[in-house]
Amino acid sequence: MTSYGGYTGTTYGGGGGGNDGGGFFGGSQSGSQAAGSAGSEDSLRPVTVKQILDAEQLFNRDTSFRIDGVDVSQVTFVGMIRQISPQTTNITYRLDDGTGIIEVKQWLDADRQDDASNNNPSSPSRFHEDQYVRVWGRIRSFGNKRHVGVHVIKPVTDFNEVNYHLLEATYVHLFFTRGALTTGGGGDGGDGNAAEDDSMFVENNDSVFLQGASARARKMYQYLNQAKSSEGTNLHVIAREANMTVQDVMAAADELQGHGKIYTTLDDETFAVLEGF
Repeated sequence: MTSYGGYTGTTYGGGGGGNDGGGFFGGSQSGSQAAGSAGSEDSLRPVTVKQILDAEQLFNRDTSFRIDGVDVSQVTFVGMIRQISPQTTNITYRLDDGTGIIEVKQWLDADRQDDASNNNPSSPSRFHEDQYVRVWGRIRSFGNKRHVGVHVIKPVTDFNEVNYHLLEATYVHLFFTRGALTTGGGGDGGDGNAAEDDSMFVENNDSVFLQGASARARKMYQYLNQAKSSEGTNLHVIAREANMTVQDVMAAADELQGHGKIYTTLDDETFAVLEGF
């Protein structure tokens, strides 16, 4: 497990070992230690594809990256398979998590016959396009192009895992950028400050977020917050009912997703408030 302040993350049962750098899930690490040290080889960071693509590369090396000012050794994320490209030595998957698309490479070991066995949940033959999977691996860069070298890839059998992962990645991002939550307010206390909010997110205080947001982002967020639809609302419906242009809705969606306030649901044009469930 990995601990961030008062919140403890999970290792997701991914198992150790792999073809791209060895085992992981080596033990717990406190948030303050993680923020203050060069990334531990045992650390595992839940991320989005956008965070991987935007990660700072250190010293022009293809294996050293930093997200939110913290060294990252191994990552996990959930995405939908958009394309599968089998080759002799590896299989390349293009994964889409709603924040971006990235290639992940699963290297094949000719000595491991179980890679081709249907009894192995990580077997390439188990996967197909438009299927959600969870990936554990390391960020790589080759020819100025990012990809993830896969340790383990497994199918997502419960769609709640997709939403859970986005929530967890948002929490960890806020932990490193805003600091750990303080457990002050309780039932009687709290003066309304975001740091004393007993919710999962520091940024859960709408007024704090709305003060710094653009007018179109505020308008779209307020509309979605009132709609409270678990299936989300299509951007054309938002444009019509919120009296916005489609271009403004798309720009507002990028801003809101960047702040972890909304996420895509049925497709890339359907949005819902992330904090409302």
